[in-house]
Amino acid sequence: MVAAVGGTILLLRRGRRPWPATVLSAAFFLGGIHAPYAALPERDFSLTALNVGKGASQVVSFPGGGHILIDGGSALRGNAGERAVLPFLRFKGIRRIDVLALTHPHENHYGGAAAVLAALPVREIWIPEGIPREAFRPAVASWNGPVCSVRAGVRERIGGAEVVVRAPLHPGEGGKSNERGMVLELRFGILSMWLPGDVEGGPSVWGRAPAEKGERRVLFLPHHGSPGADPAGWAAFCGPDAVVAQNSRCLTGGNLIRSPQRFLLENGAFTVRSDGRGISFLQSAHSGVWQCLWRLK
Repeated sequence: MVAAVGGTILLLRRGRRPWPATVLSAAFFLGGIHAPYAALPERDFSLTALNVGKGASQVVSFPGGGHILIDGGSALRGNAGERAVLPFLRFKGIRRIDVLALTHPHENHYGGAAAVLAALPVREIWIPEGIPREAFRPAVASWNGPVCSVRAGVRERIGGAEVVVRAPLHPGEGGKSNERGMVLELRFGILSMWLPGDVEGGPSVWGRAPAEKGERRVLFLPHHGSPGADPAGWAAFCGPDAVVAQNSRCLTGGNLIRSPQRFLLENGAFTVRSDGRGISFLQSAHSGVWQCLWRLK
């Protein structure tokens, strides 16, 4: 009110119309009273799968403000950590990662994580049990924070949601890195997100078949939908409401997956959002213009 009155008097003394002072003062007032809402933590659960090319990276946001980053893409193909992951985190106002989960020691999954570790505070790193931290190269090997080895059965509750580690089942066994990798399920209300990573050989790593009724399941095809990963077997086992694939090649060559909805990461970042009672899907190659870059914690 003081600014409006003062501005009106000033404009009148200069022989100008006084209405801009009132309009600008009202705009600043409305912006000021709404600014605190931008600092509130998210009330919904969301997972965004970023288009990092060959590889993977998913950002999980929990009600209350917790965040997990699952893999970070490659640092050798345009450095996905700097090109895609960090810009997305900053755009969403994420300034801290609670858990950085590296599913297996292949560069196109862990390479981009080095840029995140250098730019943002991370509470802890998860790696599959049975695989040494040195396998994830210097960024992880030299990191001075806690590195937790996880195996099937580990459960972590964050903001009303649950992170379930489904594999590795037998960490001591040898085999390819894909077969010893981390497989995750994220649960929130009716939503169940299946993240098999790069495992091959079908859904035997998952354990007991799901029996819950009324769930809405979203399946990310393992190992980019390669025939050896048995994508059709995963779809039959999971019974998903939606399937997410790396690109259109994942659904060719006999990999015909019956699903009400299919999404391809080559078409842009894919987001699942849920309030626990319903879910929504969003796919966009471009982010909106208006967004608060930093959220107060």
